[in-house]
Amino acid sequence: MWKKNKGDNQGIFIVLEGTDGSGKGTQFKLLAEQLADAGYDIATFDFPQYDRPSSYFVKEYLNGNYGTAEAVGPYTGSLFYALDRYDASEKIREALSAGKVVLANRFTGSNMAHQGTKFNNPDERRGYFIWLDNLEFEMLKIPRPDMNIVLRVPAATAQKLVDQKEARSYTDKKRDIHEADLSHLERAVEVYDDLCQLFPKDFSRIDCVRGNELMSIEDINRLVCEKVAPLLPRPTKSKKTAETKTKKPEVVTMQPNHYVAKTAKGLEITEAGKKYLEEAVTNTSGDVYTFNTSLSPITIAAAMARLSRRGDDMRLTILDEFAGAADKDQQLLHRVITAFGDDSVQQLVGQHIVVENASNLLTKKLEWGRLAAYLEQSTRYIYFDQKDAEGHYRYFVPDHFDMATKKAYCQIMDEIFDNYSEMVRKATAHVREHDSTPETERDGAWKGATKAQACDAVRPVLPVATKSTVGIFASGQALESLIMHLLADELPEARVAGQHILDEARKIIPTFLERADKPERGGAIIAYRAGTAKTVKELAEKHLPDNHADNTGKVLELTDIWPRNEIDLVPDMLYEHSNLPLSELRKAVADWSYDQKLEVFNAYMGERLNRRHRPGRALEKAHYSWDILCDYGIFRDLQRHRMVDDLEWQLLTPRYGYEVPKLIEDAGLTDTFEACFDLSLKLHSVLQKAGYALEAQYATLLGHRMRWKVTMNARETFHFNELRTSPQGHPGCRKLVLQMHETLTEAHPLLAAAMKFVNQDEDPALTRLAAERHTQFKLEQVDDAEG
Repeated sequence: MWKKNKGDNQGIFIVLEGTDGSGKGTQFKLLAEQLADAGYDIATFDFPQYDRPSSYFVKEYLNGNYGTAEAVGPYTGSLFYALDRYDASEKIREALSAGKVVLANRFTGSNMAHQGTKFNNPDERRGYFIWLDNLEFEMLKIPRPDMNIVLRVPAATAQKLVDQKEARSYTDKKRDIHEADLSHLERAVEVYDDLCQLFPKDFSRIDCVRGNELMSIEDINRLVCEKVAPLLPRPTKSKKTAETKTKKPEVVTMQPNHYVAKTAKGLEITEAGKKYLEEAVTNTSGDVYTFNTSLSPITIAAAMARLSRRGDDMRLTILDEFAGAADKDQQLLHRVITAFGDDSVQQLVGQHIVVENASNLLTKKLEWGRLAAYLEQSTRYIYFDQKDAEGHYRYFVPDHFDMATKKAYCQIMDEIFDNYSEMVRKATAHVREHDSTPETERDGAWKGATKAQACDAVRPVLPVATKSTVGIFASGQALESLIMHLLADELPEARVAGQHILDEARKIIPTFLERADKPERGGAIIAYRAGTAKTVKELAEKHLPDNHADNTGKVLELTDIWPRNEIDLVPDMLYEHSNLPLSELRKAVADWSYDQKLEVFNAYMGERLNRRHRPGRALEKAHYSWDILCDYGIFRDLQRHRMVDDLEWQLLTPRYGYEVPKLIEDAGLTDTFEACFDLSLKLHSVLQKAGYALEAQYATLLGHRMRWKVTMNARETFHFNELRTSPQGHPGCRKLVLQMHETLTEAHPLLAAAMKFVNQDEDPALTRLAAERHTQFKLEQVDDAEG
């Protein structure tokens, strides 16, 4: 909707908006004077144009001669104002064509805000916005502003300021029909807020009241100038001397760019520019550099977006287009992305997000995406029996449960957590009592290790409802994908979290998330995902038997493998060292003996000295698909591996059973342990009977088995198998992944044998050898250079 018309010339069109009494007139006059003093050729317009015949219907309307505002209605009222702007449109076009800075006091945004108050339904109001946009900018061809700055003042404060105004030419009343209605002013403020959120490209808000106090004229002016400065072209006239200036606040952001200078050879960096670069980048002359903290991530992303369309050294681009711009001005980024960027620009800015009090059901949904990084509170090093300030255990309670169900839910959850608290501390005491470490060596590390053993053993009784904190670092693109994924989820907790993430992230990087819930973009994607999932689920319920597989069956199955013969990867291993197409390579290698193929295969594996030495990307062609039955705690650990395909899991249920850890038996805690699973089954049944089949998953425990599937390539399998079987790993994970490796050995013995660090510690001797190899490599490079 809000897209600048193609063909607009070099002029810039800026509008000051806000409710009556917000100080627009004062700021409008001040800004016009400052721009003129800084050497800009300006043209000013004040709407409505009460001194023009075109405002006749507006004046009659505001004086109440057509009835109340509600009686006139939003569409008819908008026509009065639109025709008044149409009367000035040719003059605005002429000013823009002449390269002037056009300033307007009120424009179409005022219409949208005041007439938009007449709609209680947000969708109807949005439809009105679109109608008015089409009327003015498409049908009447009125020039579209580059920026609308909204001065936000609460309605009560604004009405007091209205009463201090001098008499107006269009009415003999103290307040017109809009100003006299405090509730209308309050709704107008809300609609302006709505415009700023819906269309951040065009409406940029300045909060003029801070700490319940109206900011000074000078402070508001400074914020207005910071918004305007990044959009300004170079001044067309010389700056006025100090003698001719009217005394007013100094605005250094209006000065011409002094970081670069035009010469016959092109743009050259000035001394001021060099000094700026020394603080902005790590290397001012070399070919490789990164950015210091003096540049905000937004400015860096904007400069990155610009580099695809400009042939200069990017440091010159930064000085020419971005130096001195207000780093937090989102309009700067909007301008660059709109003019030069595309969706890939979303990858250039990362954002940290923290989600507190997420159930362990939600944490897996939060960590669904492959292209973000995640951290989560560990069940291995933290006792989860702490209570909050209100004395409640850390478990999630769905808000939409009826009172009877909520009461039963909390009662059973409390019993489970009581048992967990008792067991985890007894298990810790048992481990320490039977540990053979000498007293003199029982330091902090020993306490942490023994606590981890106990937590590992007792973890299975924690409910999936257990709350945790998740830290996320994601690009704008990955974050948008996560938000849409959550908003499309059938679980209420996921949808609420998705909306909260969107709301909070928009406070920092609104530009990158402006389409996340727009009906035509994010909304359509969310509806598609939710609708597709619902349809497939209905078909599954219709055509599949409603029973669970025998839990005594296979806990692990390699369902698919490609290629069947691992030696078939040899042509791919040779590809980058050949000049033949792959089809020709395959024909050539087909005639080789097995020993020749094996020689290439082994050479490609190389001499691996630690698990971080992974063979090349030819192995990414080989894939293994697994169907797994393991406890939820193991799944939550293994799900952290992102570079996998086809990762999906089924609805959690207590019906696949559980295992009792040996440490629990040794500590004499078996009865209490099993009592937790009995309580879980009871709660699961209660929730299902009450009609909460989806939420019944919260009642399952981390020790309950679940069914999930995953596909990973051979190169990722090197990392997965070797890391997850290290002796320091979780016992349950080690056991499962060792089974996976044994199964893989039967199918691809050569690749499995190359995974030489499965179930192995790091070898110090091999680490030293790796360092020696690196030294030798560097010496050979020096010899080659000298030779």
